[in-house]
This record gives sequence, C-alpha cells and structure tokens, in this order.
Amino acid sequence: MTDNSPLNILLVDDSRIARMTMKHMLQSLDMELVLLEAGSADEAESVLENASASIALIDFNMPGRNGIELAEALKERSPDMRMALVTANIQDALAQRARELGLAFLPKPTSAEQLEGFIRQGE
Repeated sequence: MTDNSPLNILLVDDSRIARMTMKHMLQSLDMELVLLEAGSADEAESVLENASASIALIDFNMPGRNGIELAEALKERSPDMRMALVTANIQDALAQRARELGLAFLPKPTSAEQLEGFIRQGE
C-alpha cells in the first residue's frame, strides 16, 4: 500500500450483520479502501473472478467450505494475498492451523484497532 491507490479487502462471513459490522469498522479507519463482500467460500471465489483483493478477512464457520478451506484455495490462486481468520471459534488447534497456513488470527468480536493493525502490517 505504498502508492495512493485504494486497498481492496474481501470480507467473507455468512452473517450479514458481521459483515456490516466489519465494514463499518473498516470504513471508520483513515484509509482508502474498496470493500468486497461474500457470504460463503463459493461466493468469495466468484467475487474474485471479477475483482482482485490484496487482503481477505475470513470467518471460519460458514455453510459449505469453512474459512480454512477457503484460505487454502485462495493461497493457491493468489499466494501474495494476506489473510486473517476472523472468528468466534477460538480453539487453540484452529488458531495453530491458521498460523500454519500463514493466516493471522483475530478473535471475534474484533475491533477497528485490531483490523487496522493487521492491514497496516503489510505497508
């Protein structure tokens, strides 16, 4: 994010309210962002057929494929995409699996400060 172009972020959560909450937090940051949304792993991959994202914020528990399975597919497709698992499922084994895949782990409820910290790590 060294130039002045907006940062594209993909929000993936089956809860519309959770996506709206994250979107509101991200929009409160002093950053130029383009927010893409998906309610499932399949929808996320469909969104990325027509747009690109450099960051993905992914819930774990979703119908169909879970967040880890989506992250594995996204890593194959876009190895440089930075991802965080944003979930209320805070089991140690899940956090460890996320880290093994190179994902950050942000427990829900998350804050605007936590989201900003993750986003700015890549600057």
